[in-house]
Amino acid sequence: MIGGMRKFARSKWALVLLFIPLVIALAVTLPDTFGGGLSGGTLTKVGDREIKGAEVRREVDRAIRRVLVEQNEVISLEEAASNGMAEREFLSLEYQNTLLAFADKLGIRASAEALKPYLERNQVLTNAFGKVDRTSLLAEAQERGMSPRDFEAFLQDFLTQRYVEIAAFSAVNMPEVLSEPFIKYFGETRTLSLARPTPAAIDGFAQPTDAELQAWYDRNKDRFAQPERRRVSALVYTPEDFMDRAAFTDEQVRAEYDARIRDYSTPETRVIVEYTSADRNVVQAFVDLAAQGVPIEEALAQSPGIEVVERSVQPEQIEQEDYRQLLFQMAPGKLDGRALQLAEGEPYFSVMVKSATPGTPTPFEQAAERVRRDMALPEATRLFEESAEPFRDAAGGQPLEDIGTQFGIPVFNLAAIDAQGRTANGDTAQLLVGNRDAMIDLFTLTPGQMTTVFEEENKRSMFRLDEIVAPITPPFTEVKDTVRQAVLAERQIAAMDAAATAMVAAVKAGGAFPQAAAASKLEALPPITVTREGNQQIDPALVTGSFELKAGEVGLVRGSRGEAWVARVDVVTPATPESTAMLRLQMGGQISESLQQDLAEVFQRGLQKEVPFQRDEQAIQAFFQSMRPRDTAQ
Repeated sequence: MIGGMRKFARSKWALVLLFIPLVIALAVTLPDTFGGGLSGGTLTKVGDREIKGAEVRREVDRAIRRVLVEQNEVISLEEAASNGMAEREFLSLEYQNTLLAFADKLGIRASAEALKPYLERNQVLTNAFGKVDRTSLLAEAQERGMSPRDFEAFLQDFLTQRYVEIAAFSAVNMPEVLSEPFIKYFGETRTLSLARPTPAAIDGFAQPTDAELQAWYDRNKDRFAQPERRRVSALVYTPEDFMDRAAFTDEQVRAEYDARIRDYSTPETRVIVEYTSADRNVVQAFVDLAAQGVPIEEALAQSPGIEVVERSVQPEQIEQEDYRQLLFQMAPGKLDGRALQLAEGEPYFSVMVKSATPGTPTPFEQAAERVRRDMALPEATRLFEESAEPFRDAAGGQPLEDIGTQFGIPVFNLAAIDAQGRTANGDTAQLLVGNRDAMIDLFTLTPGQMTTVFEEENKRSMFRLDEIVAPITPPFTEVKDTVRQAVLAERQIAAMDAAATAMVAAVKAGGAFPQAAAASKLEALPPITVTREGNQQIDPALVTGSFELKAGEVGLVRGSRGEAWVARVDVVTPATPESTAMLRLQMGGQISESLQQDLAEVFQRGLQKEVPFQRDEQAIQAFFQSMRPRDTAQ
């Protein structure tokens, strides 16, 4: 297989495939999908592989959730379609399927036997000892909604793509000369003279009259426009709502505390001894001697090359879960009879617990409430699960308040929200933005209607639309204070601009920089040297503005808050050999990746000429268009 891949790397396709961004040595995270076979209309067919609308929609929804989790930003389906996110997910699926169809044509296919060594080599879905963990595999398959067999095929697709990409990547190196323009650009340094605004520079402007405020409001009404909002009531419950239904006597709680005293104590401390060698056979020979009854010291004397490390550990200090469980379940004084390895490439070792010091128990009086909760949670979870069917039955027409009374759950009245889940104050209704399906339903209902029951992990909810709040622009009298602040801010900026402009004119007329600053009520700062990458001592916006000036030029530049500064470029210094070497080292990989991404489209078009490629443009257009009306109705 390796010889065949090297032969492939020298073929014409290697030059095309090198443009795909790669991960060196296959140290990668599994992608979300490799396509094929989901229900829904087929949008693209590449070879025997299909991309269906339902699959693309799933990936778009997943991308929307990632943005919410990683950036705390709510993106509607309409926004995902209009800002290119949905199309990017679709094109990503097309790329994956095109690459795999081409691999099908060439007869390249990762075998099932290759999966285990690959996963173990890259520590994917493995346990603490670097071995593939079946429990993790099954959990990952379940998470992706796949059967174990389908998940195995998914992994084979994943490894096949890596085979082709790695073969291509090994064919050509990126010439260093391509980085020179970037290095010259970022390696240049500039010495600047700067003058910043002061309170004195913005004193004296006239306070706005009511008539001026009214006129400003009339010109800027759109700034105050409020979109349609909807007022919602929510009925939400979790196992926590059943905690008080699981009652225990004080004696039962005390007995549970005594039985699980370690769980209510500070961490146990264990002194462990690790016997380590790079040679597995050396470690195994050592533990075999100990298993035969040879004292540890004698076994060590007969096992040259064993390194002995003694250390004190607590559970949270051991990252690998399997190793942590081993250490804190072992009986002190007994050597583990295996040659262990936590990760490929690391030394082999065996371990013995020398001593164990229990943690300090939390007094019962302080721990009692926690013990009671720990005891109640399993029962509360059981009651929560058992309530599912009765709750759905009750939700079939009863008023929300009656359902809440029946199950002992309060009804929450939420502040009116827009289609993004935001209130008039700009707050985000986390209860709703995390439940996209509920948001969609609520913006299609009429007042008084209720949603279906939504099931999440340990959470069950339903909602009622109470009122549609029509779009409105608040009258001037309600926003007068806000208008006043905006007008004052504009006049402050105008005063700063006037002072900075006067100083620039004075310097251009031959005035000295410090004296011109003082005359315009600005403060001159000591000269500072910067690069385009910035400096912690200076606002990045000032750096950007200063690099737009020529050597010796003076001009007005703006800070990140819009304030006016004056900058003069005193000295321009090209990139030095030292900075060039450093930048080449730092930027080489980034430039290579950028160029690869720019040419990826060319690569994909080339592959599409080699495999049957069919696109239903009408279906694709209809698919993306369907995302807009659904959210426009919101």
